[in-house]
Amino acid sequence: MRRLIIMLSMLMALVALAGCGSDQPTDLGEYEYVYNLPNEPETTIPAQTATPAPTTPMPTTAPPTPPTTPEPPPPDPIHIRLQFAGDILLHGGLGAGIGNNRFDYRPFFWAIRPHIDGDLNLVNMETPVDVFGNNHDIRTWPRFNAPFGIVEGLIYAGFNHLITANNHSFDMGFSGLEASLANFERAGIAQTGMYTNADDFYAHSIVDVLGIRVGIIAYTDSFNGLEGIIPSDILPYTVRRFQSHTMNSIPSMAEEIAGIREAGADVVVISLHWGAEYVDQPTNMQRQIARALVDAGADIIMGHHSHTPQPLEWHYREDGNRGLIIYSLGNFLSDQIALGIPATQYGMLVTAHIKMTHNGEITIYCATVLPTLFARDSGRTLGSPYSILPVIGGEAPERVASSYLRAWARRAYNHVVRIVGEEFIYTGGHRE
Repeated sequence: MRRLIIMLSMLMALVALAGCGSDQPTDLGEYEYVYNLPNEPETTIPAQTATPAPTTPMPTTAPPTPPTTPEPPPPDPIHIRLQFAGDILLHGGLGAGIGNNRFDYRPFFWAIRPHIDGDLNLVNMETPVDVFGNNHDIRTWPRFNAPFGIVEGLIYAGFNHLITANNHSFDMGFSGLEASLANFERAGIAQTGMYTNADDFYAHSIVDVLGIRVGIIAYTDSFNGLEGIIPSDILPYTVRRFQSHTMNSIPSMAEEIAGIREAGADVVVISLHWGAEYVDQPTNMQRQIARALVDAGADIIMGHHSHTPQPLEWHYREDGNRGLIIYSLGNFLSDQIALGIPATQYGMLVTAHIKMTHNGEITIYCATVLPTLFARDSGRTLGSPYSILPVIGGEAPERVASSYLRAWARRAYNHVVRIVGEEFIYTGGHRE
């Protein structure tokens, strides 16, 4: 048996050698061999099945994910403050003469000046200015010609934009209008309201205020019958006029609002010199006009001419945004005490707080009223014949020692609170 096994092994080796380089497969595991040995049962060798070598999967590495940059936060909203004051109407020199045809109104503003601190501060300059040069022929009511010093005083106080469309725009004729514009330019202060040609008349008055573009359009409802002294060919391009007793002017005014919007204005201020004098309330028609202008896209209505303070109100458009309506600011610097109407000495400094978000959304989120008194101080206890006194909480500034002036200031405060309501009254403190 042992020899049989040896011989079988040798035979298998020979078979294996014979297969190298031949066409026969050499993998013995693929075949089954049967050997018939004498006197032994048939023996079957089971087929061998090759076991595949284990395979290691190739590592799959995903491409690196680039780092994500977080979206930057939106820019902070822009906040600005617009301020509005009423009539500058000089009945005479008001004691501001300092000799040699010079006038200094700066002392009148000592008390109010710290409060004129907005980003754009507008006031109604209701008279022509130094029409004949060097303060010659200064005139008072009914046809005014104010000294150049009043403009210097307003700039000193903090005002940087004049409204000039009013019933006294033509007091000194077309040459007076031209001279006044030249004087404003010489003083370095902007104006809206008076023009000398069609190009300037139709040019949009837009002021960039810290990135918010404020458009201003100024109208008056009267020229005191002086249209006839203006050359007829230039009259349409001098001062905008509208009707305050009907709604007839609304379509053309709405077109101008749309036009200044298209020109890039983010905020639209409409100045209206209008209504009856010496009254505390606007007419129903004035209310309709103001609200229609807000509906047409105006954001702030700056009213004046009554020479007395009148109410403020918010008016909401259909889109949910609101506009601020100031029906009349009253007098700011004007002595009409001889009329026997106390409220002509009372005024308001109105501050509108405006926000613009990064996507251009505009909100007037707050408005405050600082009551003022144009105080005649014949004894010059304050160093000046007149002072514009801010009245906070019913109290005049500490420097005012006169019990008479302090009581007068309290009456001014109470009157303004009654007209506009406590919700608008400035109570002091941080103004931002």
